[in-house]
Amino acid sequence: MSALFAQFLVEARELLESAGAALLRAERDPGDAAAVHDLFRAFHTLKGATGLFDLAPFTRLVHAGEDALMAVRDGRGRMTAELADLLFQAIDQAARWLDGLEETGALPDDAAAAAQALAVRLSGGAGPAGASSAAPGWVERLSEADRRRAGLEGAWSGTALSYRPDPDCFFNGDDPLALCRRIPDLRLLLIEPTGPWPASAEFDPYRCALRFHALSTAPVEAVAAVFRTSPDQIEAAAIALEPLAKPVASTAPEGLAQAMLREQARILSLPGPEAEQDARRAAVVRAVRAILSSLGRAEAVPDGPEALGALIDRIVAPPPAAPVQSARRALRVEPERMDSLMGVVGELAVARAALPPLARQAADETLAQAIRDVAARIDGLVGDLQHAVLRLRMLPLSRVLEPLPRLVRDTARRLGKPVDLLIAGGETEADKDILDALGEPLLHLVRNSLDHGIETPDRRRAAGKPETGTIRVQATQERDGVVVEVADDGAGIDAATIRRSAVAKGIVDAATAEAMSEAEALRLVFAPGFSTSATVSELSGRGVGMDVVRSTVERTGGRVEIASTPGEGTRIRLVLPLTMSITRVLVVETAGELFGIPVTLVGGMARIPGSDIRCVKHAESIVLRDEVVPVWRLRRLLGFAEDGRDRQAEAVLLLDLGGATAGLVVDGFRERADVVLRPMTGVLRGLRGYSGTAVLGDGRLLLVLNPRELL
Repeated sequence: MSALFAQFLVEARELLESAGAALLRAERDPGDAAAVHDLFRAFHTLKGATGLFDLAPFTRLVHAGEDALMAVRDGRGRMTAELADLLFQAIDQAARWLDGLEETGALPDDAAAAAQALAVRLSGGAGPAGASSAAPGWVERLSEADRRRAGLEGAWSGTALSYRPDPDCFFNGDDPLALCRRIPDLRLLLIEPTGPWPASAEFDPYRCALRFHALSTAPVEAVAAVFRTSPDQIEAAAIALEPLAKPVASTAPEGLAQAMLREQARILSLPGPEAEQDARRAAVVRAVRAILSSLGRAEAVPDGPEALGALIDRIVAPPPAAPVQSARRALRVEPERMDSLMGVVGELAVARAALPPLARQAADETLAQAIRDVAARIDGLVGDLQHAVLRLRMLPLSRVLEPLPRLVRDTARRLGKPVDLLIAGGETEADKDILDALGEPLLHLVRNSLDHGIETPDRRRAAGKPETGTIRVQATQERDGVVVEVADDGAGIDAATIRRSAVAKGIVDAATAEAMSEAEALRLVFAPGFSTSATVSELSGRGVGMDVVRSTVERTGGRVEIASTPGEGTRIRLVLPLTMSITRVLVVETAGELFGIPVTLVGGMARIPGSDIRCVKHAESIVLRDEVVPVWRLRRLLGFAEDGRDRQAEAVLLLDLGGATAGLVVDGFRERADVVLRPMTGVLRGLRGYSGTAVLGDGRLLLVLNPRELL
């Protein structure tokens, strides 16, 4: 794939995203002229970009969308629900084509048929737009470059002619090109092959394999009279074309067009025989004319090589330098390079922890103090470097929030539930890996709110609620992490229903379900296979989804919290770290070994008398702030033998497990450390209870635990 085509794919996707956002605004408020203008601009620019490549169906599709939007913009049509649906279909189709182009470099075989079908529907979606309904398809596909070259920028009416000569016309004495040149008031003549060109060995120069398209300002009768000896070979129709829109900024992305012009300059400079150079120069002239037309620039293109080269150099010359203080430049870096840099910084952050132990081991106090001073300076520099590199990977959450309005629009219409979506905090930033992991869970939570949470209008009226439901998605930054909250004002979740469903599906037994608190029962919705839906639909009822949400979030080192009030709604919080590259852990000691616990799960630490740990129903627990907290001993969980010592005070680590508190008894607390977490490999891969391994600054191996799997 050429760099030019890769740039087109990137810019085309950005244009489709802009079009989707503008279309949502225009659909909500059909009178929003700015939204319609932004939408038209996106289609208009995309059409110019596709015109630089051999993507006729793509150009046809976006041209049809542009025509429909031109009618809305000019007051000859209006933004209806039907038109919005068709434009969304066009955007989706274009996005699928971009994916295919990136993978295979070509449009699918059915692209022309798909483009034609959507274009025909779009032509009636907002009243007359572009060519009249009587215009042949080839007229509707005319590029602005063709119309401007023919001087047909304004409103225009006349005759459209398609002429397919008989393949044996040369033997009959006919000259198709001479006939076409006799058309009165001829404004445009296009010639194309009737099919793919055969191999040179199979080519027959005595058979005509061409089709001619012509536009004339003369009436149909006058044009048809030229072909009175072959009326069966022509199709002529009276048509009317709307005036072309004035250039909107640039029809083709400016950078893309300049790259194309530089490529033409390279072709022009290639050596070769004179005949070959003449052919190349003619091709370059045609290409430069098309590019200038797509940019809305009416300039004469000279035929001479020196003048042509000078014109290209002048166009692609960089504009005068802007003041330094106002310049903004973007540098694109491959994700692999960023990941490598982040890994090195992470290892450096771990290595800095080796200096304080060296200072403690130094016998000479002067040397020890010098090591501590150097360690403090390195600590500050590494911290600054770590923060700077992390900022390079930080992206706004708006990247994962942008698909939600379209999702809510389509799903709410399918379910017959009017819903308002409120989004806040899109400017909040997180590491790219966090955003990549957050996308699917967020989509599922919003779908779940639409399907299970928001009631039908009838039920909302009966409950005294507005017919229109509300889903709120809010992102905030808290301490060293990001919190994304999805809340709705729907029916809420009944804990009793959750218990019954969990027992019926064999997730828990009846006794366990009965003993659960309301908060514990709500967390059952994240159990694998859990569902309260009685029927399987496109959106729910299969018993998958919420458990995937939890497992995906936990893989990032985050957690999921849920709260719900029957009749009022449900709130789910995704608490995520800022980055997955470096994990902060609390180091604890048990049976002489060191283990790490992610600090995102640490709710507190306490030393309590051993007598305060009571055995209730064969399970140990403590009373903490008037709440019974279950307690587990890490020695037993990991299979270590009891040491038999009678401790007066026990070290208890309080864990925050998504709204539930649990106690973990350890032998002692150590320091907090930033570590680069490595996944378990080999025979240890998939071992439950462990998140991975890490190396401490002094070289010791640390096993990082996953408390949710252990308990």
